Amino acid sequence: MAYKPSLRRTIQIEEATLEIRPVMNLMVCLIPLLLAGSVWTKLAIKQLNLPPKTAGGPGTAEMEKPLEIEKRLGLNVIISKEGFYIGSASGFLQIGTQEKAVGAPPTIPLLADGTFDYETLQTKLKEIKEKVITTDFSDKSAIIVTAEADIPYKYLIKTMDYVAIYLDQDASIKELFPQIIIGQVVL
Repeated sequence: MAYKPSLRRTIQIEEATLEIRPVMNLMVCLIPLLLAGSVWTKLAIKQLNLPPKTAGGPGTAEMEKPLEIEKRLGLNVIISKEGFYIGSASGFLQIGTQEKAVGAPPTIPLLADGTFDYETLQTKLKEIKEKVITTDFSDKSAIIVTAEADIPYKYLIKTMDYVAIYLDQDASIKELFPQIIIGQVVL
């Protein structure tokens, strides 16, 4: 026989409202953050040398010319424990004639008190800039600044300051090599 359910034990189901405001606030913050951090597309252009058109067609003389090779200076400044080395793709600039057992001495050695000679570095780079400004190098405003692994960061930053701009006689700011590329010493 079935018993009648008690009236005291009746459970009433209440309608609960969902609180979605915290989730919506999270989405409002996350969506712009994810959109700003994503990379949509990467474009690259590759130069191709296509085969020439059939003989006698228009433009065959233009197609037969090889593309000109871009002339690059590749100016480097290497910061080492011994001083600054200034060089390019063809070699390093040498001031003295003395040779060390391991290799050539730095272009600009350290001062007597053991500090870097930034003024001489800037003077040498001004001379190089004057010679390069009239040439057709594609990177005549770029320089690669490289430091040995144990050189403190502050010397790298100070070198970048002296390499980028200088003050002329009129105390106006002039560009020296404003496009600075950070290099890596490979041993």
